[in-house]
Amino acid sequence: MIIQDYPDELDYVNAQLHPLIRNSDDKSFLGTFCLACLRADSDNYELLRSALLVLMKKYPPDADRLRMERHDRGLSDESPVTDH
Repeated sequence: MIIQDYPDELDYVNAQLHPLIRNSDDKSFLGTFCLACLRADSDNYELLRSALLVLMKKYPPDADRLRMERHDRGLSDESPVTDH
């Protein structure tokens, strides 16, 4: 499976990357890792997924940005985010 098969993880990655896109020179670990998750094929995403779940807990995204990502996916603010 790829990250698009895990909507909450995709929302997290997009929420974290949004502010970094404005600064194309950003070479942060989290930004680079999130890009790797987006680019990973079905064989490799599963290898990255466990690390992403840990990073999601360690580095929570901006709540407003996450809410926008969820809204773009068609979820209301009241919809619970699944906890992995």
